[in-house]
Amino acid sequence: MKIEKIVDELMEKIMGDNYFSDIRIMKAYPCSVAPSRVGKETIALGLDRVDLASSAVDDSDRAGEISVFADIFIPLKAENSRASDIFTNLCRCLCVYNILSVSAQRITVDTNSASYVLKTVFTFNDEIEVG
Repeated sequence: MKIEKIVDELMEKIMGDNYFSDIRIMKAYPCSVAPSRVGKETIALGLDRVDLASSAVDDSDRAGEISVFADIFIPLKAENSRASDIFTNLCRCLCVYNILSVSAQRITVDTNSASYVLKTVFTFNDEIEVG
């Protein structure tokens, strides 16, 4: 996995799945003037953490873990159970990767975006390419 391409690769994989055809898939923190209300179900992806194994740092093949967050936003007018449905389908979609762990926090309400939010993190183990 290339560090700089992992979010794009995951976005492409998710967008290629028919379940997500009506869900907005985006990189987190796009250039914008101010926070806005969520008009439709949205998954915001971003790099959370990269850990290279110390024994592999000097090797030509570096191995380690990459964590990517996938925050799920559901408009307040919808059922908050949709967040769980989307999360379950994200797990199904991403199971083709070497996933070490998946975490999900409890669903909260974000008043800035007028949405329910389910914060999740997917951690992968793979060879890591930098640059």
